[in-house]
Amino acid sequence: DVDEFMLVTGNQGGGLCEFGITSGSLNPISYQHNHAITALLSSSTAEEEENQIYITGCKDAMIRVFNRQHELIATLKGHEKTVSSLSFASTSEGNRYLVSGSWDGTAKVWDLERKVVIATLPGHENTVSVTGLGSSDKNYLIIATGSAGIAQGNVISGHTVRIWSVDVKTSEVSCLKSVANDHEGPIRHILAVNQACLATCSNDGSVKLRSPETGTVLSTLQFIPQQQVSHPPMLLSVAKVVGDDDSIVTSAEDGHVVAFHLSESSGEPQILLHPACVWNVIGLPNGDIATCCDDGTLRVFTRNSDRVAPLEEREIFAQLVQEAHKKKGSGPTPEEIAKLPLWEQNLQTRGTSEGQVHVFNKGGVAIAAQWSEASQTWIEVGQVMGSAGDGGAIDGVTYDHVYPIEVDQTGGAVAKLQIGYNNGENPFVAAQRFIDSYMLPQHHLNDIANYIQQRAGSAAPSLGGGVPASQGGGGSSSSAATTGIPMVSYQHLPMPGYKMFELSAKSAATTMEKMQTKIKGFGKLSEEQLQQIASLASTLMATNRYHASQIQPAELNAIMNMLDTLPPSEAFPALDLARLTAAHPHGAGESNATFWNKVVTKALSMCQDTSSLEGPAAVAIPMLSLRLFSNAFRGGPGSQLAVVGHLDDILTCINSFIASTNKNVRLSVATLLYNIAYYIHSKAKSDSTTASRVITYIDAILKAQSYEGEAITRALIAAGTLALANPQAKETAKSIFMVSRVEMSASPHGDVARAV
Repeated sequence: DVDEFMLVTGNQGGGLCEFGITSGSLNPISYQHNHAITALLSSSTAEEEENQIYITGCKDAMIRVFNRQHELIATLKGHEKTVSSLSFASTSEGNRYLVSGSWDGTAKVWDLERKVVIATLPGHENTVSVTGLGSSDKNYLIIATGSAGIAQGNVISGHTVRIWSVDVKTSEVSCLKSVANDHEGPIRHILAVNQACLATCSNDGSVKLRSPETGTVLSTLQFIPQQQVSHPPMLLSVAKVVGDDDSIVTSAEDGHVVAFHLSESSGEPQILLHPACVWNVIGLPNGDIATCCDDGTLRVFTRNSDRVAPLEEREIFAQLVQEAHKKKGSGPTPEEIAKLPLWEQNLQTRGTSEGQVHVFNKGGVAIAAQWSEASQTWIEVGQVMGSAGDGGAIDGVTYDHVYPIEVDQTGGAVAKLQIGYNNGENPFVAAQRFIDSYMLPQHHLNDIANYIQQRAGSAAPSLGGGVPASQGGGGSSSSAATTGIPMVSYQHLPMPGYKMFELSAKSAATTMEKMQTKIKGFGKLSEEQLQQIASLASTLMATNRYHASQIQPAELNAIMNMLDTLPPSEAFPALDLARLTAAHPHGAGESNATFWNKVVTKALSMCQDTSSLEGPAAVAIPMLSLRLFSNAFRGGPGSQLAVVGHLDDILTCINSFIASTNKNVRLSVATLLYNIAYYIHSKAKSDSTTASRVITYIDAILKAQSYEGEAITRALIAAGTLALANPQAKETAKSIFMVSRVEMSASPHGDVARAV
């Protein structure tokens, strides 16, 4: 088939593809951008082929111009941040100029022949969308811009439509008109529909039709989704249908594409549901429209019966849509259940608040468990069946609502993340949880909280909850823009929590029996003390009862008595008991802080000189001491307070055993450094001296070249987390040229180590 025209698409990886219409051919374009492509614009197909061009805007703030043969013919440098929007604007005599909008809050006008900026349109509120309007003067361009708004207090406001004139001879810029805050959310796209109509779409789910002379609203097209949801979906793009002045089409983040009729007599809007978010929709020269969907598919829709796809292809598309949207109301699939954390290992996942719900895999069934602050453990509440509306699960935690959000990654790519929110929850609490999970800058708290408020349809609360904060000026809620939040996101960094050396449920009885036999065989404990040890062992074996059981003071005294009275060669079972007790919520609680301080002090004393130890104690004393310290960080406030209070001495202890010839000791060293790194990361103000010291010890591990895969991976995750959490730690790693050793050490130890 001879193609009528070609479509070019760009992706987040910086790649371009050419699609032939109507042949359906697909040809990857060889040119590779270094960053995500965020805007595309092409010249008219009516132009001579030698004059046809297309233009890309990129996350690296560059604009690139290509000819019809996909050759790069110009690179335009001038913006300071991502180029978010591109449009042409012409004088009355048809002299064409390029207009660009950016995250830097400016729009720029470019002379493509001279490849220079001729004017800058300043003063916008964050991300700028642009479109050229008709001009009646040979020396002037008329341009419309829309902005995303800025955070003011706990609302996003200031999203503004502006009408500009630009003198192409003198570069004089004038803002002729401006209209602010008539959308209830950031303006995502602006389009000149025709000489008499300007359109904007927004996060508030509406399209507003405006006067191109003044920017004032003439009418509002409100998209009401077919299913009942708490808030209309964000509209991401708006396009005109070529050859039909009565129609525009818009795309939404929930997969809806909606064709609106501008005249009221033309009937209801037409809805084209997609399997996923539709990032962009454009009108094609033949009157068709094309959509770019988050499932990686370009689709073309037509009103012309001669161009309709075969029935089989349409049925496949309908099935994809049905399955994608049905999934919201169904329970998790076997594959999704397999990815959930195991119920048997639930103690490795610590809750963050009373009543928090988390989903686990229990024997191949998804179950929900609720966090108990009092017992510091998870309590099973039932099987997960399905969810309604926009609810779902993130990392095993179920929420009443799950909302999408975009963030920048290193290298210019975009990460699509999700925010979980529960009905009745303070949006600021949910926003802070998201910030903490992904290390977002704290000043974005208000932006994210307001985005949640918009999506959930809740009034803006005060930071303390209770009475809603005053909105002023009518009190309408606004939303936060979901793009352009500067952050770095990594798959394995920072680590999600502490690691523990726990009692295996399968071998618990055997382990405890051997331990009691060994203690009894020493012949140093009274019958009463042996009974206390037996009682303690019975409690520690019942891991599924940790939320309801308690460790008695007499049982803790029995451990301490063993450590105080037995020689090191016979005291190491007491360290093992202490290590396991640190995993018990009540045992590690604040009420037992004095006990843990004594235990940590004694363990450090025993580790000061192990050169004279022989037999099992030579390995057991350092290994169990290090594992005791590791568990104490995760166990509870009492045990954590003890190890934090002795952190300098514990680091000295670690240094003594970095070069150990025993692999169990080496794993214990790496795990303890891992937990210390997480402790530093979790604090608002980290100790730079301690963080740098940990970095040097991890570097010593890498230099040793004797650590096994799991130990190396934990050490690398610890180093990466510290580099993110503490600038001084990062500088220390640079100063000792740690990067080369990281790469060399990770290479033999699997995908996770290499990814870290």
